Amino acid sequence: MTQTETARGPLWGRTPASRQRRRDILLAGKKVFFQSGYPLASIDRIAEVAGTTKRTVYDHFGSKEALFAEVMAFAGEQFVGLLPNADDLPPAPAEGMRAFAARIVEIVGAPDSLRFQRLVITEAERHPAMGEALYESAVLGAERVLALYLEACVARGALAPHDATATARMVLDVATSGPRLRGLLAMPDAAADAVGERALNETIASLMQRLAPKAG
Repeated sequence: MTQTETARGPLWGRTPASRQRRRDILLAGKKVFFQSGYPLASIDRIAEVAGTTKRTVYDHFGSKEALFAEVMAFAGEQFVGLLPNADDLPPAPAEGMRAFAARIVEIVGAPDSLRFQRLVITEAERHPAMGEALYESAVLGAERVLALYLEACVARGALAPHDATATARMVLDVATSGPRLRGLLAMPDAAADAVGERALNETIASLMQRLAPKAG
């Protein structure tokens, strides 16, 4: 059982109305944490934005720290929901990997996304569960989506059998490392990384050579 799960209050997920209230609080928490930062965000303000009471927030989440960790996981799920799934990507694996990489770089490098990442980084050392929640939902979530696409490519014979999760991680690490770091450092044109683009193309070309299905 995770730290977040042990901190959940007694009303968490009990009824459809409770689950809707939980979502309302998560949306309000995301807005308030984003606007004020973790230290200055208050449960009173989150309850006000959610249209509920401070007691209800605590009944659902138990503590401010647990709520923030849940908000991180919720934000990660929203992030993954913006990504293309296997059916949305081109059938050719190289094109599909490039399309997925381009979309994730676009989302990760957006100003609001970068601000949110900075917020998590600021608090992660003192509250590790917060960073862990975002990593598991967003980073590993994106990795799972791309891995499912690669597994579909294997199933239809477009790629040789391989560790799709490892391949997905390799592609995403190469695609996002430069633009994300430049964005976090507030450098201009964070997505305009010619070296990073070449590195991604070289990575995909190498993978396609290694994973090309064998004739016969």
